[in-house]
Order: sequence, then structure tokens, then C-alpha cells
Amino acid sequence: MTKNITLPSGRTATVRQGRGYDLLQAQIKAKTSEEIPYALIAELTEIDGQKLVYEDILELDLSDVIALQAELSGKFQNTVPQATVEKNEKIQETVAVLNSLTPKA
Repeated sequence: MTKNITLPSGRTATVRQGRGYDLLQAQIKAKTSEEIPYALIAELTEIDGQKLVYEDILELDLSDVIALQAELSGKFQNTVPQATVEKNEKIQETVAVLNSLTPKA
């Protein structure tokens, strides 16, 4: 599935659904872990019908990069496994109980 979005610069970006292979390629191409999101954008995005390479993303207007990051991050907001959510809720409950037992100064 692909989605077309109009970037703040007025250019049209086509963002396709990613696969594990795309993430692996982004990890290989990125020099550091902080660069992986930019490399992933390059793997999944075409702008005005042109494929991108990682360095192209670094040259885009900041507002376009932020729009593309928001588009990709929105795809993954609801992908946390339910077991992880439940575990985090238990941890938060335990912390709240421990905080209630801690004497206040």
C-alpha cells in the first residue's frame, strides 16, 4: 500500500508500505543508529516520481524531512505488542505503589 502526501515544499511524496528488508537496508546504509530513520525514509519514499538515496534526504528542506518523519512514525504508533503494553502497565502500577510507601520529607 502506498500513500501520496504533499510536502510543505509543494513536492509530492509517495511513501510505500515497508517490509523487514527495508529496515535492514536502512540499518546497513546508516552510519549510526541516529541516521536509521533518514535511511528508512529513503528506502520507502519517492519524491516527484524519483527514487531517493540516503544522502538525498539529508539535502531536503527541514520541513519536508519532518513531514516525512511524521508520516512514517504514524505508521508505527499502534504496533506495540499487547504483552508489552500490559507489562508496562504492571510496572507503572508497581512504581505507584512503591512511591506511596516511600516516606515524604
